[in-house]
Amino acid sequence: MITFRKIEPQDLDKIYLNEALRPLITVSGHGERFAVVAEEDGHIKGGVSGYRQEESAFIQHMVVLPGPEKDAFMDGLVRSLVYMLERDGVKRLFAVEDENRHLYERIGFKRFDGQDSNYCLVLDIPSFFEKKTCGLSICSDFPYTKG
Repeated sequence: MITFRKIEPQDLDKIYLNEALRPLITVSGHGERFAVVAEEDGHIKGGVSGYRQEESAFIQHMVVLPGPEKDAFMDGLVRSLVYMLERDGVKRLFAVEDENRHLYERIGFKRFDGQDSNYCLVLDIPSFFEKKTCGLSICSDFPYTKG
């Protein structure tokens, strides 16, 4: 079964020892740190991490180990992160325009021109939860859980 959850202290050693996952916990932030991991059958398959400042949060890293369900893990990580941040009172989630741009846009991130910042995509979290669609062409068939 696949689980998306907040990072826990016992995850730190497993993540640090995996060179591909290590960036999730070794970057410095400018505010309160956060991380969400994707776990399948007790093994961490990926994660997303960043920091928050007041009502805004910033994605710094998203890493998913190679595999046939990589896209599903990435999508689930971002959507889980949005849910968790909303519960903590965050209103905006920012991301850089990188190789994950199409994923971010499909979820609902919009481009904006921010001055003095690498972050040029933003998701308005309250608007995200007002949408009646998940942003996928076949929502009901998307594999969020397995098992």
